[in-house]
Amino acid sequence: MSPDPLREAIASRVRVASAVRTSVEAPRDEAALVGEGLRGAGGSAVRGILFFGSRKTKARPDPFSAYDVVMVVSDYRAFYASLRAAGKLRRPPWLLTLLNAVLPPNQVSVVLPGPTPEPLRAKCAVVSLDTLTRETSAARRDHFLIGRLFQATEVLYAADAAAGERLTDALTSAHRQTYAWVRPFLPERFDAGLYTRTLLQVSFRGEIRPEPEGRSDALWAAQQDYLVPVYAVLLEELAQAGELVSVGPGSYTRARPVPATESFRQRAYFAWSLVRATARWAKYVVTFDDWLEFIVRKARRHSGQDIVLTERERRLPLVFLWPRVFRYLRHKDRG
Repeated sequence: MSPDPLREAIASRVRVASAVRTSVEAPRDEAALVGEGLRGAGGSAVRGILFFGSRKTKARPDPFSAYDVVMVVSDYRAFYASLRAAGKLRRPPWLLTLLNAVLPPNQVSVVLPGPTPEPLRAKCAVVSLDTLTRETSAARRDHFLIGRLFQATEVLYAADAAAGERLTDALTSAHRQTYAWVRPFLPERFDAGLYTRTLLQVSFRGEIRPEPEGRSDALWAAQQDYLVPVYAVLLEELAQAGELVSVGPGSYTRARPVPATESFRQRAYFAWSLVRATARWAKYVVTFDDWLEFIVRKARRHSGQDIVLTERERRLPLVFLWPRVFRYLRHKDRG
């Protein structure tokens, strides 16, 4: 098999291992505890654990920030039954198994003991290995998983060497697919830094996230030591394939113009992803324990505003909270 420089660049940074990684670094020692706790609570159905998000990048997490992970499992029902038996899940396993077939992934909240009296909270996106493979490929149904896994990610756990290889393949595909969805939005000339800034800006615009203006720039700054060298490899690969033309050291331009149909197709892709993301919120009310408090804490952290829900909003959030949510999303990027 011929070498794959992009895959090698990613694999060397995500630290695929056959066991939960340990580290003396902070806060990564807590991440190792999260991986170990999730592996134990999830049982033998756990095939891999991918760690991403603000805790991974250290992009302004606070003490209440959850550890964002993708839980890759071989059997949904066995995984949820194991969580339930460990006292980490309130809902019946059959219900969450059924919901995992609708707009995957499910999101579940798992609280784990930490090194201090304050517990660690993991926000887990639960998928099968086959779903992970599809959703990081050209056959994906929306932007949810690929929009997270093109960024700095760590493999906290791989059940065996074969699982580790498939996790690395999925992450490599997520990175390689970026050019297809970002191509219409790229500036005339770009290097790896500008390419990855554009990735984050476009990806954030296409999702419902309670993030303030400038959040994509903050994320880029926190991840640049990962993003720039890895995507420099991808850009060189694209130049060798004739997709890009080198216009200076590390600088490129597109080899062919973007037709209107391609631009329309990618905008429609993000619009459809937004529809699916919105629909998932109704599912998360069922799958995610304490979802309302989690959303309020996250919005408060990113907006800097003190958010106090009324009794009516707490009692019937799906009826009365939506107007406030949409007002916040409409104004959050206006400075």
